[in-house]
Amino acid sequence: MQTFIVNVVYLGRLLYLVNMAFLYPSFLWALAAILIPILLHLIQLRRAKRIEFSNVKFIQVSKDLTASQRNLKELLILISRILFVSFLVLAFAQPFLPASDTSKPIDFTQVTIALDNSLSMQNMHADEDFSLLTVATDQAKRVLDIFPSTTAISVNTNSNYSRATTVGTVDATNILDQMSHSTRPFVSHQVMGADHDAAEHVFLFSDFQKSFFEPSFLNKIDSNRIYHLVPLQADNISNVFVDTVYLADEFVRSDTEGILYVRLYNAGDKAIPACPVKLVIDNVQIAALSIDLPPKQVTEMPISFTIRGKGNKHAWVEVEDYPVEFDNFYYFVLQPSRQLSITEISLDDSSPLQRLYRNEPLFHTQRFSPSNIDYAQLDNSDFIVLQGIDEIPAALVSTLETYVKSGGTLAVIPSATERSASYTTLMQTLGIPASLNAGGNSKTSLAIPNRDNPFFKTIFADYDPNMQMPASVRKLMWSRSTEDILKFRGGTPYLSRFDRGQGQVFLLAASLDPRENELVNHALFVPVMYRLAISSYKQEQQIAYRLQNMSITIPAQSQPGSESIYKLVKDSTVFIPEQQIRGGRLVFNVPPDLEEAGFYELQLQGKTVGSFAFNFDKQESLLDQYSPAELRSFLPKGQQQVHVYDYSDTFTVKSEFEKRFFGVTLWKYCLLLCLIFLMAEIALIRFL
Repeated sequence: MQTFIVNVVYLGRLLYLVNMAFLYPSFLWALAAILIPILLHLIQLRRAKRIEFSNVKFIQVSKDLTASQRNLKELLILISRILFVSFLVLAFAQPFLPASDTSKPIDFTQVTIALDNSLSMQNMHADEDFSLLTVATDQAKRVLDIFPSTTAISVNTNSNYSRATTVGTVDATNILDQMSHSTRPFVSHQVMGADHDAAEHVFLFSDFQKSFFEPSFLNKIDSNRIYHLVPLQADNISNVFVDTVYLADEFVRSDTEGILYVRLYNAGDKAIPACPVKLVIDNVQIAALSIDLPPKQVTEMPISFTIRGKGNKHAWVEVEDYPVEFDNFYYFVLQPSRQLSITEISLDDSSPLQRLYRNEPLFHTQRFSPSNIDYAQLDNSDFIVLQGIDEIPAALVSTLETYVKSGGTLAVIPSATERSASYTTLMQTLGIPASLNAGGNSKTSLAIPNRDNPFFKTIFADYDPNMQMPASVRKLMWSRSTEDILKFRGGTPYLSRFDRGQGQVFLLAASLDPRENELVNHALFVPVMYRLAISSYKQEQQIAYRLQNMSITIPAQSQPGSESIYKLVKDSTVFIPEQQIRGGRLVFNVPPDLEEAGFYELQLQGKTVGSFAFNFDKQESLLDQYSPAELRSFLPKGQQQVHVYDYSDTFTVKSEFEKRFFGVTLWKYCLLLCLIFLMAEIALIRFL
């Protein structure tokens, strides 16, 4: 009896120290059943046994040895029986460790599973040979096992955060089993911030990309909810993707070699040697090469190409990279450029500009004298050159003002004479602080052009800082230009650009008379005049767009009536974007349901009027993650509504949550120990 009392007291102290509680504490009275094996043990020791010996000399030795073994065996059996009964009683009493977080009662009848299924979740998990999305869905299903089947579960993803409905745990598991990647990026306040009235637990499984997760969201959480952030550690953040592509020449000419510049970005921490790159145009591979990519840098490479025939050409650049493959393709559209309409207003039928521009098939040139101008043709011109005329008609001044403000490009080259009244009127009308210089007859050499100026980007094959520059007089003077392209050695402008309205005006300081302006006979003359004409070219659309582009503006094909609706078509999928016609231009929004990268045809009344290439947001390709420690650092001091879990497996997340909010149930362990001691008793009786 004394032993029993000591055991009960010791067990009570142990339970107090571990802060254990019981679901059914009344079952503890059954610990009195420990007396049964103790009484059996005492009765067993008092029972006499008859032992026959043929030799009485060994009776004393046998008696001592047998008694010692028998006492040890009976003692071990007694201990096994006492422990068996004790743990059996504890199992029925259902002990548990109380939840560590009891600051606020939470309703467990409604739970939200917020699952980041963005394309970055294609990356491999650090500890398992599965993608991050696969591991996330597995962890989410383990968490669902905690809650009863009647719990209302809302599964929010990047695609359906606004349409998520509550289901039971079984249906929620089925939804998770069918989970796939979404092309929509992860937006924390949308995926986690769905409006629910009931208090709930919100579990977020994500890689927590630095490019998308908003730490400020942690300061704006709903106080009625408990948020559980479960970070998923990627095996590595190495990724190669096409940052962008652009053409060396704004014009795309059929049957003429062009240069495409491809900018590749290695987002990883290690260099990638010999990364394969391909260029494909209309399903025909044009180029295949490899390039070394240093870490955390953009590497630019030129690729030569030639397009055949007319019409839009669907093209893409492909890189080989694993395991994140969604951004291995960059799509773009090559469209042969239309002819530029250049109109010269001058007195000379054989001006140097006519000889220059007519040698280029891309230019369509025409010339009018000041007294015989077809003003209707001016409105349709891309580039107007006012070259060497003495008097500018008042009607022409008014027309040029409207032309420039509506987006036209005008170049003004003064006359060799010194009549200034009409030029002053034109400059005042255009809002340009310029005037003719009556005494500007002395020549000054030009300064060497800045090779970093985009105007000269494709002009210099080999830049010579000591090149011989032409000299010129200064007939036209001005100030406060938008950009000075060429200057005199003293720093005064020689060729400048003024942005006015939607258009632009170029001013040249001297006429094209070789006696006043040596540029006419200099090697720079042709490329400079070409660049002036090309600057008037306005690309009707970009060669590529991102899926996250809000709106796109292109020239409208016709004024739409009730039946004229523009549609975006890809294979059998049709999207009708929000659209408006403004000033002869179509403005349409990229449909939010347009999620797949690739080529889309713009159709009007069943006829294709344009082609567009859409690519994924490059921010999705940046795989840098916030670590659990970084996420905790974003939490306000004393924040109790957000719990950040360490990188762990599915069982650790589940057990940590149970311990924190449900407590730790111990009856299973008691039952297991009960069976162990029962087997120990059987083994002692049978084999010892």
